[in-house]
Amino acid sequence: FTLQPHDVAASDTPVRVFEAGALAIDAVRVDHGAAPALAWRVEVDWKRIVFSGDTGGHGDSLQRLADHADIFIAHNATSRTSYPATIAILMTPSRIGEIAAAAQVKRLVLSHRMQETLGKAHEAQTREDIRAHFHGPLAFANDLDCFAVK
Repeated sequence: FTLQPHDVAASDTPVRVFEAGALAIDAVRVDHGAAPALAWRVEVDWKRIVFSGDTGGHGDSLQRLADHADIFIAHNATSRTSYPATIAILMTPSRIGEIAAAAQVKRLVLSHRMQETLGKAHEAQTREDIRAHFHGPLAFANDLDCFAVK
C-alpha cells in the first residue's frame, strides 16, 4: 500500500472526508487535551462503525457521529478511580455509557484498554458503570478479536 496522507478539516459536526461507491467516511473533532484528535465513522452498505479515538468525550460531537451506529468502538483506558488529569482527556466508562445510550448505538465494543481496565475485577467495575446508562450488547476487545456487524 502507498499511504497518501490528507489534512482533515473536521469540526464539531460530522464532516464527510471520503466517499466511493458504498463506502463513506466521516470525522468529527474530539477533545484530547492539547493534542488534536478525531473520531471516525465508517459506513459500508448502510452499516455504521464508529471509532471514538482518544477523547475525554466532552460536548456532543462524538454522540452525533455515533448516532444509531451498528458498532461503537470506544477507547476504554480509564476507570472511575483514574487520575483527574487522565479523566480530563480520556472517557470514563460512565461517560462511554452516556454517549452510547444517547446515540442509541446497537453494540458497544471497548478497545484501547490499559492496565487499569484489564482483568475481571476492572471489567466488572467498567460494566457496572456503563450499565448505569447503556443496556445494549457490550464486549471487551482483545487483540485479534473480530466483531460481526449485524
